[in-house]
Amino acid sequence: MPVEPKIASTVILLREREPDLESEDDCEFEVFMAKRHENARFMSEHHVFPGGGIDEQDLTEESRARLVGIDEKVINKLKEICEDPANLWIIAIRELFEETGVLIAINKTGNPQGIIEETPKKVKKYQKNLQKKRRTMTSVLKRENLYYAGNNLRYFGRLVTPEISPIRFDTQFFLCKFPKNQNINLFNDELTECLWGSPKHLLELFKKKQIKLIFPQYSTLQRLKEFRTIQEVFENSKEVSSHNRLNDFQ
Repeated sequence: MPVEPKIASTVILLREREPDLESEDDCEFEVFMAKRHENARFMSEHHVFPGGGIDEQDLTEESRARLVGIDEKVINKLKEICEDPANLWIIAIRELFEETGVLIAINKTGNPQGIIEETPKKVKKYQKNLQKKRRTMTSVLKRENLYYAGNNLRYFGRLVTPEISPIRFDTQFFLCKFPKNQNINLFNDELTECLWGSPKHLLELFKKKQIKLIFPQYSTLQRLKEFRTIQEVFENSKEVSSHNRLNDFQ
């Protein structure tokens, strides 16, 4: 009997880049990936997008009340996935911060935070406390008087691990523009190297066996390479559906 897939979310961080006019790669954005630790139980030494599985802290009423900017029309289209699809955004924001130190949050006035990222030691302390289960993401936001900024994440697709796999995930992919004035701070127990590149460049590295990718990352990059700008990527993710599956290896 197939293992029940665990709900998960992953974040595709995008930032502007200067196109290489001397090559055929005229893409105006880069994608962030990180290399998993060599001792990782799952996907060791593979390059991945930040993300992970659902946690009990993501399901509390307190966490849900602290999520702002969600389009209820989008939520209604994803009800096949779980009881409250808004939790998928909470998972994504928590995992992104835990693994990279990038915080997608706003204050009561709707402005980006501005305090935490100016204090790298505080970011690292919060990350460590979250990883060691000494704090919850919602308690961090409450302490800093911040809210999960759901409108900064755009739903991009879904991938369910095949039934034959012993470890299965029902993973939701979100697009997010890399916030200005923030820096990547990897949690090195899980991720060891940062890598930015256009989708075409990252796929070339994979073909040359310079990086390792598994199906979800490969398929996502194949999809992203069809677009030239971040705006095009976001505009073409408007048709939200839980049936918006990613393609197989080509």
